[in-house]
Amino acid sequence: MYTVGLLVLPGTRTFDIAVPAEVWGVDRTDSAIGPFALRICTQGRKPLALHPVGDLRATHGFSGLLDCDLVIAPGRADPHAPVPAAAVRVLRQAHAAGITLASLCSGAFTLAAAGVLDGRPATTHWRLLAALAERAPLARLSPEVLFTDDGDVLTSAGVVGGVDLCLHLVRRDFGADLAARLAKRMVMPAARSGGQRQFVDTPLPGRPDGPDIGSTVDWARQRLAEPLGVPELAERSGMSERTFHRAFTAATGTTPGRWLQAERLRFARQLLETTALPVARVAQRSGLGTAANLRRRLHAELGVSPAAYRRTHQVC
Repeated sequence: MYTVGLLVLPGTRTFDIAVPAEVWGVDRTDSAIGPFALRICTQGRKPLALHPVGDLRATHGFSGLLDCDLVIAPGRADPHAPVPAAAVRVLRQAHAAGITLASLCSGAFTLAAAGVLDGRPATTHWRLLAALAERAPLARLSPEVLFTDDGDVLTSAGVVGGVDLCLHLVRRDFGADLAARLAKRMVMPAARSGGQRQFVDTPLPGRPDGPDIGSTVDWARQRLAEPLGVPELAERSGMSERTFHRAFTAATGTTPGRWLQAERLRFARQLLETTALPVARVAQRSGLGTAANLRRRLHAELGVSPAAYRRTHQVC
């Protein structure tokens, strides 16, 4: 019996309990999946309130983690909340015994408190990466991935990234066929394309204050499909290319060429999200020229193809 233990601390997120419960806590032996055993482990086997809703009844105390095959640290509503000394001890004991440790979302902070991320690749929700870097300065943070796997220590990116990690663990330990059958039962892809960078909110610089630069930006945004380059932008602003380059960089924090490419890719993403236009037409309307160029730039920026991006983000 493959046994998974959840290390549940005060403030644990409801979703982070539901994910491993769905993967390892549901009887699917009728589909030749499992059997698995799931343990809910709290300090003193006390019941806990989850965040934002629900109460949890424990099946084991922390000692129940020490003969599991896998121990998971779910995310908490406050990733900076203190980790009890008893939890740190049991994580270190489990790690020393060769038990695989994994974290979901902000659960990486729990593993960091136990010191098991030092020298290893790790990730968490993109909004928490800077804080995790302070908490675990010796970890090698991977900001773009959905999860990391360093053999006996694994971490996942934010929220739904935990599903990707759990399915990866099933695939790793039981094979691709069983993981695919489980994903089908859960009505989700067995593996998602790209990483969490495609979900990060990184807006471009707003309209600059300078009248010449600001009006040029407005003008260019209406003409992205045209063969615009730095010479055309400089001419529109009434400056030499050198002067325009210097003024634009001072006003926006980026160069005119990089801004223009980022604007075109932003507009292409918007078209993929909100229209059914063919990829070639999206490339033309955004000024990226060809479908091949759009694919190349989107993959370089986000690690996904236009088709994969559209499947994930389309809202129409």
